[in-house]
Amino acid sequence: MSGAVYRLSARVVGVEAAEAVLALLDAAAQAVAAFETPGREWRLDAYGEGRRLTPALAAQLALAAIANGGELLDLGEEKLARRDWLAENQQAFPPLRIGRFFVRGSHCPAAVPPGAIGIVLDAATAFGTGEHPSTRGCLAALEEIARRRRIRRPLDIGTGTGILAIAAAKLLRRPVLAGDIDQGAVSLARYNAAHNGVAGLVRVKPAKGYRTPPLPARAYDLVLANILARPLALMARDLARVLAPGGRAVLSGLLRGQERIVLAPHLRLGLALERRFVIDGWSTLVLRAGCRPSCGAVGN
Repeated sequence: MSGAVYRLSARVVGVEAAEAVLALLDAAAQAVAAFETPGREWRLDAYGEGRRLTPALAAQLALAAIANGGELLDLGEEKLARRDWLAENQQAFPPLRIGRFFVRGSHCPAAVPPGAIGIVLDAATAFGTGEHPSTRGCLAALEEIARRRRIRRPLDIGTGTGILAIAAAKLLRRPVLAGDIDQGAVSLARYNAAHNGVAGLVRVKPAKGYRTPPLPARAYDLVLANILARPLALMARDLARVLAPGGRAVLSGLLRGQERIVLAPHLRLGLALERRFVIDGWSTLVLRAGCRPSCGAVGN
């Protein structure tokens, strides 16, 4: 960000209300963050160049909170002191050991521990450098699935920085198709794949979910989708269409209280909950294809 940076902050009551407000802020800003506070309250921050808070946006946010059973308690915007936010974020990003994965920024010279899989990523505007609980949950789920199954055709929806596609390519040694609706994320993911030595395995394309361009039916035995609860729920039918019989889907980017929003449409389509990972209040769900709609779902 080269211009003046502003932070738009909101206090919201209710998980579903916070998710709805966060989705609106995400569409209006370059970066967003969510923090749970006591009393079912959430603090949501949105960052971007120039002012974004208008009476129309304020009304949209308040209505979204009310429509989702919550309330917008406070809303404000402030200009932040000029700083090199990207450089500071990179310096604050220490190496992370997540199962077999060792994720570090290029500024960090730490050697990859023996037996670990190294991934080099720098903090950027696209989502996914390993610190967020949803990304950590996806990496943990990916490693567990790979221990039990041989994966042939992985797919990464909403790839962001490409961290999950890169991790899958390095762990599975299989070609990975990755897509993102944002062209900046597509370019960044391609760069990161090349920088991590897996450009030959990771193919990144501009994509709007599963449909643009359309993906073949029942073709992928592993689908990774770390986005948000409502888009996951809305794309349930598309996921069920492309997931091969017996395949697994790893869904994340949702809070613990939003699981039912995501699970309900998938269970109706015959997918079963096989496992959940909960880290700091954020859930990662592992779903299995091939179960009849009447099957029960279990998790731990």
